Amino acid sequence: MPKTAASGQNTRFQQHVAQFLSEVNRTDAAQRKTFFRVKEKPYKDSYQGISSTVRGGIQQAAKSTDLPAVLDTLMTRYYQPGSVSVLISDFIYSPPNAGAIPYIKTDITDALMRSGVHPELAVSVYGYTSEFRSTYYPALKAAGKKTNCCDTNIPYYFWVIGPADAVRKFDAALLEQEPTQQAHFGVTYPQPKYSLLSKFQNKGSWYYGDAGASKRAAESYRVVAVSEASAQQPVEFVVGLDLSGLPGQYRDVTYLKQNLKLQGVDTDAKLLNVSAATEQNRASSGPESKFTHYAKVRLAQQPRAARPLVLRLDDQRPAWVMQWTTRNDAIPAPKTFALSSLLDGLEPRREGSKRPVFELPLTVQPGE
Repeated sequence: MPKTAASGQNTRFQQHVAQFLSEVNRTDAAQRKTFFRVKEKPYKDSYQGISSTVRGGIQQAAKSTDLPAVLDTLMTRYYQPGSVSVLISDFIYSPPNAGAIPYIKTDITDALMRSGVHPELAVSVYGYTSEFRSTYYPALKAAGKKTNCCDTNIPYYFWVIGPADAVRKFDAALLEQEPTQQAHFGVTYPQPKYSLLSKFQNKGSWYYGDAGASKRAAESYRVVAVSEASAQQPVEFVVGLDLSGLPGQYRDVTYLKQNLKLQGVDTDAKLLNVSAATEQNRASSGPESKFTHYAKVRLAQQPRAARPLVLRLDDQRPAWVMQWTTRNDAIPAPKTFALSSLLDGLEPRREGSKRPVFELPLTVQPGE
């Protein structure tokens, strides 16, 4: 942590962390709070003490933190139902020797699992950058420290560690208010609300095929009944998605365009586009105003019978992780040594592919 400048000006890191600690101390979302300073291990502190340290700066900065040992302590002593641990650090992890670098992923995984297997374990990672004024200790010790650092921003991170449900609730209450880089591991979310929208950007001859469609709520249609479809006269329909209950990573349109997939059986239905609701959409009196995003689907072949469709959002590592990763941090930069390997250690230890963020079933069928 940097010292306060001679002018009295604090860094963005100090201002941000001080504000976060104040919010944690005041919020009803976290009923019991305990604060710790981390050196070679966590030491219990008070809100007033740690807040004062953040504002004033650490006078004798640690050269590095044994990250696996800290994670081991958090899991062994403080992991419990309904609670989370929030670890704030630059996460410059320096393995004991260069030969240990290939095992960074294993070190992190072992630290999280040493106290036992926790199938519900989840970690959310939030990344920020800040100007830095202090001695910089790179992970690669041979490079030597840099005094009076730096002319560039340095990343720092919040790791939220705990049971998946507790992590999700804490993130929503205290970390989703402002956009930032983020990645989530093992966190699960309720299925978003979704519905077909027959009078919003639709094309071709189709209607709601749900039983009792005329009496259904406007946000609960799932069945597309296709009266006619061909290459010359394709059908296009829009599915409204309410993603307000998901973190920013999964609401980002770029991420959605890359990772939202349409899966079907015996149908040529294809996902054309994903878009976010505009101010005009939100102000509309139509059912589209109930949704934050829209997925447009096209098909050009009449279904021969009822066929299932599924909108599936895959949980993929966001691109910023590799962009912020370096294998040589001798020269200070807005990157973190072996960041991708650190986060590899957080991946759920499950067989097969990762669980999707959500799956939303639909049906296409021939119309009458």
